[in-house]
Amino acid sequence: MFFLTGALLISGCSRASQAAGARVIEKHTAPQPPQVGPNTVIFRLANGTTPVTGAQVDLEGDMTHAGMAPVFGSAKEISPGQYQGQLTLNMQGDWVVLMHITLPDGRKVEDQMNVNGVQAR
Repeated sequence: MFFLTGALLISGCSRASQAAGARVIEKHTAPQPPQVGPNTVIFRLANGTTPVTGAQVDLEGDMTHAGMAPVFGSAKEISPGQYQGQLTLNMQGDWVVLMHITLPDGRKVEDQMNVNGVQAR
């Protein structure tokens, strides 16, 4: 019985580590430097060196200080594993962009990117 319980726990850990395999890489925004108004968020989603395709991505932009309302957008896949979306940053200063990603199999991946020094147009 102990062996069976141990085997189940190990297999559960193995699945958890596979779920953590997809990650965001090569993330940036355009224009540079970022400006008040529309900004494009671009990133790659990969599991190791394999592009992750078919994900649903919601974007959330938050000012780094309390009291400001977030802005929202979404990103679409523009080539295998490369995603692009738009957020309208409505104030100068430092922002954090959160990427809420749902993989095709339903697993969730979260990542964030600092967007510092948003300037007036």
